[in-house]
Amino acid sequence: MNRDDQELQKRIHRDSDNAIKVKKLAKSVLSEYSLDPGPIDFSRGRTDSQYNRIEYGLNKIDSLKEIIKQPFHAMVEVVTEVRGQTGRDIRQLWYANEHTSTNEVLKSNNENINVLAWTHPGIQIALSSTLNENQSLEESYITLTKVRTIARAKFEEVVPEISGLYEPGGSIHAKEKIEPKTGLKSVKLGMTHEQVQAFISRMDGLMFVSGAPGSGKTTVAFQRIRFLFDQQGERHDNLGRKQYIPDRTRVFLANPNLVDFSRQLLNELNIPESIISDIKSFIDNYLENTWLYKHNARPIQKKLTTLEKRARAAFFGLLKSESMPKLWRVYQDQIINRIGQTDDSKWMTLQTKQNKSFLALAKSLKHHAQSASISDRPFSSMLRMDMVYKMVSDSYENARENLTVEERLSFDNHFMHWLFWVYDPINALKTFFTSTREEGALRIRKGTGSRANETEVMEQIFAGWAERQYGPEERPWLAWLLRFVLPEIDMQQSHFREIPSALAEFGGRESRLTLVVIDEAQDLSIAEASFIISFVDPGGAVTISADFRQVVSPVHGMVERSALDFGNPLKDLNAQQIFPFARNMRQSREIGLFLQAFHQSAFGEIAQFEVNQSLNDIKPQLFLLNSIDHALRISQLFKVLSNSETVKTVALLQINEDEEAMLRLRNSLQQHNVPLAPIWEAFGERKLITTSVERIKGLEFDACIVLGIDQIERSSLNFTLNRAYVALSRPTRRLALICEEFPALIRKIDSALYDTKRFEG
Repeated sequence: MNRDDQELQKRIHRDSDNAIKVKKLAKSVLSEYSLDPGPIDFSRGRTDSQYNRIEYGLNKIDSLKEIIKQPFHAMVEVVTEVRGQTGRDIRQLWYANEHTSTNEVLKSNNENINVLAWTHPGIQIALSSTLNENQSLEESYITLTKVRTIARAKFEEVVPEISGLYEPGGSIHAKEKIEPKTGLKSVKLGMTHEQVQAFISRMDGLMFVSGAPGSGKTTVAFQRIRFLFDQQGERHDNLGRKQYIPDRTRVFLANPNLVDFSRQLLNELNIPESIISDIKSFIDNYLENTWLYKHNARPIQKKLTTLEKRARAAFFGLLKSESMPKLWRVYQDQIINRIGQTDDSKWMTLQTKQNKSFLALAKSLKHHAQSASISDRPFSSMLRMDMVYKMVSDSYENARENLTVEERLSFDNHFMHWLFWVYDPINALKTFFTSTREEGALRIRKGTGSRANETEVMEQIFAGWAERQYGPEERPWLAWLLRFVLPEIDMQQSHFREIPSALAEFGGRESRLTLVVIDEAQDLSIAEASFIISFVDPGGAVTISADFRQVVSPVHGMVERSALDFGNPLKDLNAQQIFPFARNMRQSREIGLFLQAFHQSAFGEIAQFEVNQSLNDIKPQLFLLNSIDHALRISQLFKVLSNSETVKTVALLQINEDEEAMLRLRNSLQQHNVPLAPIWEAFGERKLITTSVERIKGLEFDACIVLGIDQIERSSLNFTLNRAYVALSRPTRRLALICEEFPALIRKIDSALYDTKRFEG
């Protein structure tokens, strides 16, 4: 037996012994452990520190239970260096358990056995980096500064015997590999080096994750949540740092179809699914709770056609981020002008003995408005309600001071009504959008493929505003404007009475979100993106995942990330890191190569991703046939795919969302006895899913049949190329294109990358 074999056998023997010890020690610790948060002050209840101890204690109990089930899933032998001890190398043996969130040091006689949480940065670096290569963590703001991996192993089992892969060494009692299922995956101890570098890179600030379809953007964004929950104590400058806890964490999803997948992934990561927020519902709730007096503004009642709805959505949803400071300036001009009309307000005409103090208040308000400068940054504007109150608080409180209870109630009510008139968001939208008609008409043409009469649509919008009516498309902008003017001060006595706090949703200024994730951010409008990021605590962390080549809605989305800078409260706006992931890990090698070629054909640039070399399957197939035969060929194709052991989900994807055409095709498929999932549903094993690209954004399927690639050049619809690109990136194993004629975009692709089958009518 050579030296390497001897070393491997020593490691196997050591790890087998340690697995048995760890199991016993975890049982012993669990049996003796008691969760004691300390004495409770019954006048004030538990402190934040006590709640944190309870949370840690519960996590520790769960971790010990998981260790008892399987002691560990990985081993690393490392040489490390910690902050403040440069040049002092420490050799360590670490084990890691995929299902734990606390680091456990289990003591056996004079020996400590470390079973660390899988989120431990040293574990992740050691498992994903090259052996015997120093990895610096100096920029990560954690105590660990250097890791060099000497040896490692990943285990399928450790009791009753070791089964896994050692490096160096090889497979030990390896089990048959199980093909991964489609859907979001937690990965945990199988992440790439670039993914690990991303989610451990910073413990605050903004992290922007971009990359090709299937490159793990969502997975890493969610991994960062677990990492920050578990490892925040490892920050070397932890004093005064914001705490990351579930109650102050939100995951915002642009696509409702992603909710179920996201819940599954969060459950795998032991993160409460309650942190998920649907953006539309979040905005609706915000407006309901903050826009208290609307001056008879009301939702539009007229029933609109589908085309009219899409035209309105394009008018508001395709605005670019350079328009945001312009709208903000228009809003500030309105505030100045309306404060200047204070003498005509109803609160000034109240019959009380305090008319002199009312006049003084009016004078103070007008003086502040006249002297306030227009700001391009919302949080520095002197016209926010907090700042206005600060400048006129003496005269405001004096005006209220000597009123009777009844008079004060009346004054507060009238003054609140007047403030909501001064800060009326509908009037600001009307002023801004009526002055930019040409740009609005262009957005409608792009969003509807010039099928809508843009002049009529805009006149309907403007007429609605004249009657103080608004549609669902305006709601993000209404919320956005109010967000940046409503008070953030928690104490009602420290701002204008009866005015709601902009942060009431989270419990006030001191309870702002410390951790925010926005997934598939390119599917948000700029108003939604800016609105959401505005709620993060200045010392918190934000993770954005996006690929601007995957904007698929013709009427809604953003093509660059600058909207995330407007209204961003993070104290260090330079603390931004961008991680472009380069490896497509979703698809087979054959589909990946085809997708690379399509990207270059469609967008005129080389795709910035590598194909997955570990999964091989058949080439994509191009079927050329008359539309009358589509249903027959699709039924035959579905039958073949359904008989495959590796294909569980099959989706028929329509590039252009045409409901009438889909209904006709579904009717024909039913005549061929094809089992169908409900129309537009994104789920259904052993049934054919019939939906559009817009509705399955972010999801994946074992096989996809794509319709409409041959119609792209004739489409004037916004983002059609993006839609085609996204459609081709949904399947993991099989891809079929059904066309009536040979698509021009496919002609530019090497024919060796796909198979063509022609069916004559």
